[in-house]
Amino acid sequence: MKGAIANLEIYAFERVETPGAGPRRLSLAITAPERREEGGGWACRVALADLHRPRPVEGRDSFEALAAAVACARDWIEALEAEGYVLFRDRAGERRLELP
Repeated sequence: MKGAIANLEIYAFERVETPGAGPRRLSLAITAPERREEGGGWACRVALADLHRPRPVEGRDSFEALAAAVACARDWIEALEAEGYVLFRDRAGERRLELP
């Protein structure tokens, strides 16, 4: 995503493997906070390609907008895990995705 300040490649494996199916590659991206002209707040865009198109996440200031974007990304990741996916940082499935 253009203007991204943070990117993460995620490989989603189904808990129950489908024969011949490999991991699903997803790209998580968050842009730098930008001042909104309307309302005076700030916003970051966050996306999880192929599942969630870029969308603005707003805050009263740049820090709050960035924190809200990270929280949104975390919610999406937790939803994938709740659906039964196991998430990794590599295609081989050797480095488990763990967020601080």
